[in-house]
Amino acid sequence: MAEKLAPEKRHTFYHGSQKVFEWDQTLDEVNLYINLPNGVPTKLFYCKIQSKHIEVGIKGNPPYMNHDLSSPVKTDSSFWTIGTPFSFLGILT
Repeated sequence: MAEKLAPEKRHTFYHGSQKVFEWDQTLDEVNLYINLPNGVPTKLFYCKIQSKHIEVGIKGNPPYMNHDLSSPVKTDSSFWTIGTPFSFLGILT
């Protein structure tokens, strides 16, 4: 089925001229890609995925991303991981 196929390309969200994150999606899944700042130890990053809310940041600082989601997601199937040079969030709708 077409809705299960891999996304054709990533989309980019900008705030002014600064790239905030990239994403791709199917009808069942949304993947977010966030560039991590240089020099910050990976163990200081956190991601909290709730049914209708997502929060990403560096411990001890205000969240980088702190948003309500438009629809509930499957938190037990959602995950995040850190790779080079970005953090990846897999969110199942």
